[in-house]
Amino acid sequence: MTEIDGVRERVDETWTDLWELIDTMGPETMATTGPDGWAVKDHLAHVAAWEQSLLAIFEGRDRIEAMGLAGVDPETDAINAAVWLLHHERSSEDAIAYFRESHARLMAKLESVDDAGLELPYFHYQPASKSDENSDLPVVEWIAGNTYEHYLEHIDWIKALVSQRI
Repeated sequence: MTEIDGVRERVDETWTDLWELIDTMGPETMATTGPDGWAVKDHLAHVAAWEQSLLAIFEGRDRIEAMGLAGVDPETDAINAAVWLLHHERSSEDAIAYFRESHARLMAKLESVDDAGLELPYFHYQPASKSDENSDLPVVEWIAGNTYEHYLEHIDWIKALVSQRI
């Protein structure tokens, strides 16, 4: 198995874990909000938006614009708040559709990446970022942070949110 095959498998397995968690939820559970105002559906839109950001890395596009957030401060908390504002009024069905479509696009893009592409630094794909912090990290670390590591975080948050409902 190649390195990229292992990465794709890990992305797919953890995304499937997240999908299986939310697939059993009805619209009422999907709309359940926690004290921070985030509903389960908001977590899905958030994950999808960050997948859009990852797609933009490989496509050489502006990541913030790819998330639909042109002009937003590039600091993570500001991005997350803007993602919530942009998507929180979506229906559960629409959030799920965005979540599924974004993931399908990402997986299709990862099919075109090989092992050598994983080891290239972020700035190879985003040349304007050469002086940015972490721009020299291999893109495989950006994949992890915006996919399987991110999915696992949101699985935990969604489980906690739903358990508060019981």
